Amino acid sequence: MQAKKEFRVKQRERLIAQSMTWEKQREELYLYQKLFATPEWQRAQTVAVTLSQSEEIDTKPIITEALHANKKVYIPKTLPKRQMIFVELTDQLQITTSNFGVLEPVANYQAIAKEQLDLIIVPGLAYTKAGDRLSFGGGFFDRYLADYQGNTIALATTSRYYPKAVWEIEPTDIRVKKVISLGAD
Repeated sequence: MQAKKEFRVKQRERLIAQSMTWEKQREELYLYQKLFATPEWQRAQTVAVTLSQSEEIDTKPIITEALHANKKVYIPKTLPKRQMIFVELTDQLQITTSNFGVLEPVANYQAIAKEQLDLIIVPGLAYTKAGDRLSFGGGFFDRYLADYQGNTIALATTSRYYPKAVWEIEPTDIRVKKVISLGAD
């Protein structure tokens, strides 16, 4: 079992090195197909998803498919004290790069109530079949998900998927309800 901080650094380097490869893109195409076939996706009218960075699963196809299916899309906005809200992604929403290097809303936004989100696509560096998740280290999603009752799904490319956690699991780590990988789910 590796220390979480050390494993996070190694895993992030590994994912950055693979970020522009066809293999990553090819795997993501299969994961999108599997996601869009799930009952959780098909029933959802409101979907929360990040605006991805290069080493993450590309969320643009997820956003495009959601909008095409007349679903409302919500993106995260970080707040002080490591809190987070989700706001509707609209044409009028102003977005900029935050201090953490992620794209997020800066003005003219209103948060959606947590219980109104049908599905959250949860980002991460690594996942296990049981739903354990290695985050980017800020704790924003773990805090948000701690009392969230809706559906959570993570997409795990081959390099993100681990049969069991090889990193430390802490009591504050919130499991994802469903992990979609390229193997048997």
